[in-house]
Amino acid sequence: MQDVQKILVLVAADSLGKGNDELGRKIVVNFIRTVKEMGDDLWRLVLLNSGVKLAVEGSEVLPQLQELAGAGLGILVCGPCLKTFNLLEKQQVGQLTSMVDIVTSMQMADKVISLA
Repeated sequence: MQDVQKILVLVAADSLGKGNDELGRKIVVNFIRTVKEMGDDLWRLVLLNSGVKLAVEGSEVLPQLQELAGAGLGILVCGPCLKTFNLLEKQQVGQLTSMVDIVTSMQMADKVISLA
């Protein structure tokens, strides 16, 4: 039996890639909808910068994030980032966190995948 890895996925934007912002938003939405396919290896999901917009009311992927959190996935949401976007009161999923917690989680992870 293979050991389960601790994979941390860092999502630092609500749009992925350069060139077409609408396409970039669709890519992030599709990623969040399919990330559960990583199975038990997916340990934490970290949302920072505009990536925190995925965890607030009105987000297209809020139901998927809530399902992932309900299944035990740790979702860390950057508090100062939410504050910068004036979204602190609208957070609907995840644990409000600071950079210390994010860096510590990155150190504990077996693998870090970054989407920016």
